[in-house]
Amino acid sequence: MRTRNMIRHATLAVLALALLTGAARAGDHPHERRGLVLGLNVGPASGGLEYDRFGSTIERDLEDGSGGAVRLGWGVSDQVVLAVEGRGFQMEEGTEKAEFGMALVSVTWHPGGGGFFLRTGVGRGFTTLALDAPDSADWDERESPAALLGLGYEWRLGRQFALGVALEAYGTELDDLPTFQNTNLGVGLASVQLQWYL
Repeated sequence: MRTRNMIRHATLAVLALALLTGAARAGDHPHERRGLVLGLNVGPASGGLEYDRFGSTIERDLEDGSGGAVRLGWGVSDQVVLAVEGRGFQMEEGTEKAEFGMALVSVTWHPGGGGFFLRTGVGRGFTTLALDAPDSADWDERESPAALLGLGYEWRLGRQFALGVALEAYGTELDDLPTFQNTNLGVGLASVQLQWYL
């Protein structure tokens, strides 16, 4: 518990530093995005499950964990970046654990070509989950459709480098699980974003 709180506080401090640094340096470099784009997001994340069991809909919060993303893309204009991404979420508390990974195609849109952005994507999710009673569950590497939606802001700190913050939600719907029906897994991620425009 103490380690998780330390990680959360350190991430929030980095987010605040990113905001202050970005605000101080804003406008130094234009937002040019044509060509190869490399991105990395990392930060604290929280997850939740919703499922039907024995005729009742159950919502269950997962312990806070960590999440992140790695992105390889192409800027087709100063407003639009197309990318392939790998995303993940991991949580472990005692004997309970949750791991959720995604491989997806995303579109990031910067309205007006500025620092604000909206991001969406679709792909495949891979879920491993172990839950204790009363609603015990244990399954490995379940594959299912997955989706992403997020927003954020980035500051161009160099000709090729931008620092940003992002709030993103991603998740999946799992079918055919033992004793679980209509299962949805959702993750919320607050992250620092590092972006290179090459």
